Amino acid sequence: MAEVTLFLNGRGYRIACADGQEPHIDKLGRYIETKVQDLVRQVGQVGDARLLAMASLVIADELSEARGGIDGATPLAKPADAAAQAIEAVAKRIDALAARLEAT
Repeated sequence: MAEVTLFLNGRGYRIACADGQEPHIDKLGRYIETKVQDLVRQVGQVGDARLLAMASLVIADELSEARGGIDGATPLAKPADAAAQAIEAVAKRIDALAARLEAT
């Protein structure tokens, strides 16, 4: 089993993969990092977990649009608006979780 170290928001993550898949995993990691850095420019350094969650949503939205919508549904008319709403909802959930963790 091979390993690749991905650097996302300045932090290294060691990822195991099948032998020979290292270049592909590295390329995927670089794509994710471009999304993370785009978000950093838009919203600032809001923490690794939140940035990765937001980047995941952006990439999932891209995939959904490319596939014609989640579960075959019609793609959203304004995917950027939907992505912004989804990111805001996730951010609120992360804030609530962080508040609960700080309270304990």
